[in-house]
Amino acid sequence: MRLSQASDFALRILMAICQSDAPQTVDKLTLQLGLAKSHVMKIVAQLAKAGYLETTRGRGGGIRIAKSPEEIRIGEVVRLIEPDLGVVACLKDEPTSCPFLPRCALKGAMANAAEAFLDSLNVQTLDTILAGTKKI
Repeated sequence: MRLSQASDFALRILMAICQSDAPQTVDKLTLQLGLAKSHVMKIVAQLAKAGYLETTRGRGGGIRIAKSPEEIRIGEVVRLIEPDLGVVACLKDEPTSCPFLPRCALKGAMANAAEAFLDSLNVQTLDTILAGTKKI
């Protein structure tokens, strides 16, 4: 299974925010993580809309974690960020034709595999992946 860079970026953004006691800014995260500012802004907006982050504008504002790291399941974050986990054409949102449908077992097998992948990621929380890292 291949994930997009956005999932990697989202997890790194969450980790960086949790490692600092001070509110973060898009500019700080961009520099710290070496990511494009446009990517950070887009991902922060997605994470905030989903309730993982809270953002406050103005002086004294910034980006903070909105949930406890123990509550943030890695698989849930990946599911949020990944637009398409279809590993075969028939699982994608786009129309497809297959000569083996409707009696093809490949679609179900691949759907189960993708779900098992996310379930295995959900064993981990943001807290468990942060264990052993130092605060910045």
